[in-house]
Amino acid sequence: MSPRITTAIVIALLFLAAAAGLRYAGDAGLIGADGARRALQILIGLGLAGYANLMPKRIGGAPRSPLVERRTQAALRVGGWSLTLAGLTQAALWTFAPLAVADVGSLAAVAAALTLTLGYTLRAFTACGRAPDTPTVR
Repeated sequence: MSPRITTAIVIALLFLAAAAGLRYAGDAGLIGADGARRALQILIGLGLAGYANLMPKRIGGAPRSPLVERRTQAALRVGGWSLTLAGLTQAALWTFAPLAVADVGSLAAVAAALTLTLGYTLRAFTACGRAPDTPTVR
């Protein structure tokens, strides 16, 4: 099994264990239902931020043209930045804001980051067909 898959499985198991632990703590009366919900949403936000921070570093695959490589890297950077900020925003909102604000605000932050990432990626790669970056040999 590749190290990436092993790492992903370990992280998934940690998230599941945290969710189960928070549920148990809530059922046992150790923390309130709101506290368990907040803690899980904070973990999700930090997980999103951590994964998104690694996005620009995970380029690979078959060799492509220099233009496609540059645009891929730029799209990964934009996605990494926007989703990292969205994850940190989600964690901060669930830590400090009232539940109603955290609920709507975190959803809006992640949706805005996804929209920005997808929009930038579509723009970058639809431009690939229009504007060649390298001179043609005649």
